[in-house]
Amino acid sequence: MNKNQDYEIFPDKFRIIMTGTTFAFFAIAIGAITLLRTNFVWKILAVIFAVLFMIAAVRIFKELWVKTPAYVINATGVTDNTQKVPVVVPWAEMMKIEMVPNNAVMQIGILAQKTVTSQTEKTHVLTKNLFTNGNMAFYSVMIDGFKYSKKHFLAIFEELQRQGVQHNPKILVSGYNVGREK
Repeated sequence: MNKNQDYEIFPDKFRIIMTGTTFAFFAIAIGAITLLRTNFVWKILAVIFAVLFMIAAVRIFKELWVKTPAYVINATGVTDNTQKVPVVVPWAEMMKIEMVPNNAVMQIGILAQKTVTSQTEKTHVLTKNLFTNGNMAFYSVMIDGFKYSKKHFLAIFEELQRQGVQHNPKILVSGYNVGREK
């Protein structure tokens, strides 16, 4: 990769396919309850949950055709396109980039000085952030490792580290040993 280009991050297609297929399988399996001789209430619940799982599967599969990268790392900073309104965190505003465990997956958290200005927006972002990352810390940008293979996730962290040190040497970069394979 040319050092002056944008580093665009898209979710792994394999992860999308596997997750979407799992949700679709659950939808079909739960929907199959309606074919059994069972109470009518169980059949209604099965239909409701089957529809919910199928909606989730469709939403997940839609990510296969997304043209906009989820995140962009470049000389300006990090752009998070996963929000309704994209969040741009300039390198000068960043204080810390860290890889942290959260439940079953790793996450990359970027802590910045100020990315939102209005109190209403801060409240909304803080609420979403605390829900998303398990109440661990307030991050301006959170990259969830669930959507990426281990190799891809580590490459994202290394690119953040490389560009972070290049554009703002004051950024504290904190890794986490996840069994790097070379």
